[in-house]
Amino acid sequence: MKCEMSAKAGLNPTEDLEKVIKSLSNLFNYDELEIGENCVTVSGGLESLLNWKKSLENRRIRSTARKILIKGVRRNMIFFRLNKQAAFVGVSNFVEGKMSPLGDIEVKVECSDPEAFIDWIAPEINV
Repeated sequence: MKCEMSAKAGLNPTEDLEKVIKSLSNLFNYDELEIGENCVTVSGGLESLLNWKKSLENRRIRSTARKILIKGVRRNMIFFRLNKQAAFVGVSNFVEGKMSPLGDIEVKVECSDPEAFIDWIAPEINV
C-alpha cells in the first residue's frame, strides 16, 4: 500500500519553534521538514506513520481512531486533527470540533485505498 502523509502545525508568535517540531517528531518519523513563517510541516511515506500507529495501539484508542479516520475520508484522502500540546508529551489525542487554544496538527494522508489504510493503522478489535 502506497501512502503519503503530511502534518502541519501552526507556529504562534508565543511558541518556540523547537517545541513545535518536537510535537510533530513525537508522533511522526517524517522524511521532510518544512519551516514556514507561521507553520511547520512534515511529510513522508507510510513508514512515517509507524510511531503514530504504535501510539494508537499503546493507548488503546484504535476504535476511536477508526471512527475519526472513517469520518475524515474524502475520495483518496483522509483528513484529521491532533492536539499539538498532547503531541508535545508524546500523546496522540484527536481533536473534533473547536480548535484547541494553541492550534492543532492538521494531518492529511493520501492513499489509493483509504479503507485498507484504516485497517492497517487501526485494525478492528474483536472482543
